[in-house]
Amino acid sequence: MKKFLFEKDDIKKSAAAVIILLAVAFRLVLSYRQYVTIYPPLAPLDDDLMFRAAQSIVSGNWLGEYGYLTISKHMFFALWLAFLHVVKVPYLVGNMALWAAACGVAAAAFAPVLKRRWASLVLFLFLLYNPAASAQYATRIYRDAIFPALCLMFFSAVAAVGLRSRLPVKKWRRWAVLYGASYGCIYLRREDGIWVLPFGAVALVITAGLLVSRQGVRTAAVKTAAMLAPAAIGALIIGGYCYMNWQYYGRFIVSDFTSREFKSAYGALTSLEQDNWHPMVSVPEDVRQDVYRAVEMFAPVEQALEEPLLVNGYKNEAIGDFPSGAFYWALRQALASLGVYDSPQKAQDYYTQLTRQIQRAVDSGRLKTQNGSTKLRKSTTPPIKARYVPRVLEETLAGFKVCMFLEQCDPLAERAVGRTDEIQPVEQFVHQNGATALIPYTEIPYLSPVRSVGHTFLRAVNIIYKIFIPIAFVSSAMWQIKRLRQALADKKFTTEDMLNIILLGFIGMALLRCAMIAFMEVSSFGIGTYVMYLSTVHPLLIAYSVLGLVKNFEY
Repeated sequence: MKKFLFEKDDIKKSAAAVIILLAVAFRLVLSYRQYVTIYPPLAPLDDDLMFRAAQSIVSGNWLGEYGYLTISKHMFFALWLAFLHVVKVPYLVGNMALWAAACGVAAAAFAPVLKRRWASLVLFLFLLYNPAASAQYATRIYRDAIFPALCLMFFSAVAAVGLRSRLPVKKWRRWAVLYGASYGCIYLRREDGIWVLPFGAVALVITAGLLVSRQGVRTAAVKTAAMLAPAAIGALIIGGYCYMNWQYYGRFIVSDFTSREFKSAYGALTSLEQDNWHPMVSVPEDVRQDVYRAVEMFAPVEQALEEPLLVNGYKNEAIGDFPSGAFYWALRQALASLGVYDSPQKAQDYYTQLTRQIQRAVDSGRLKTQNGSTKLRKSTTPPIKARYVPRVLEETLAGFKVCMFLEQCDPLAERAVGRTDEIQPVEQFVHQNGATALIPYTEIPYLSPVRSVGHTFLRAVNIIYKIFIPIAFVSSAMWQIKRLRQALADKKFTTEDMLNIILLGFIGMALLRCAMIAFMEVSSFGIGTYVMYLSTVHPLLIAYSVLGLVKNFEY
């Protein structure tokens, strides 16, 4: 057996390839045996929105007939969902195939600093069987199911260029193309996709500085330009998407939620003085009353917002008002009932005029801002205040803990909710079944013997990761300290020192993501720590932990 698997002190290339193929095939089978979470009536702004947009794409009508939700989100996921439908690949299998590809990219990216083939194989396998990739949230027909894969590709491609930057451009240009293309998809997949940019920006500055010191200004300038060039690929992808929106809706934008006019109008509302500040409410009742009186065009919104459908769907009884994360959707739906969303241009004009009228009211003194300035905000996020800091720090640590110990990663989908005529079209479109059969007298989906074995295996893997990842994380931190000491003693910079910086970047980005979601939880959501929004942290922690651990074995 040894002669078939190993050569000298490393695994054979052919043996590694067989292991990879078997591991991927088994992972895909496990995904096929999972249920899809289906609840059309419960997620009109999320899962159902993406599903209906994908149906429209397949039928040749882009994202569908225009309304207040049609281009309200970055809808790359709808394109992905439509693609899987057309090629007849089961939804969870397609998602897992994308994840496996991202894991392969990561393993290849770090090859220059992994001296043995077995180390790359270990990294690949641990990323591949990441429990979060098959957790309950990932069974939803929603965009966060593929976000970690796209982000892992971006981070890995950027790291690959940094590790190979001393080589000629032709040796790493394909990696640059990959991070350009993956960023375009990341940006179109979610409104907060720009969160990955700090990693790319810092990597560019560090790499450019090292190139100047090693290879001179001219060579460094050429290579830095080559690293920046793929931004055009991302821009082309985003521009192509905007072009489709322009063709169908007359708006060259990614979404009308992140458009300049909506952010300006909503930001203007959040700028105004509040009588009783609440951390979860950006536009409270007293502010709305002030605007109703000061801005004539906003007055009809008062009655529209009091419709039972909006009150029951968006208001929080405990708070007694619309939470920040719900108010902008309630506002858009209320305005839709008033005819504002009859056309994209009408909606654009309304928000432009609303901003102008609020500005005039502020300039004339009829409305006051929170900080006394006449300058209005342009953002859909709540204003950042010092009073948020303690809760945000607490929630950041809670989110990091959830990811470190692989919490909320059970693979069992939620039971399907809805009528048969609502559930079956979704099942047919995604080529996979929802959990419609339940264990008698419970809300727990019934698992056949085969499905039960698969779920038991995934749960066992989750337990292993809960134990292994924290230990490996500590081991990785120890390697970083040892590497830093050696670098200071040798007084020279090697590719291993670049790896050390990359690992610090991974932890920095993991904490940044946790902090971002913590702020939104404290200021807008109020739903508790939810692993779906933190799913991009798991690959960073796993890669950090495994890379440092295998480097310790090399010493």
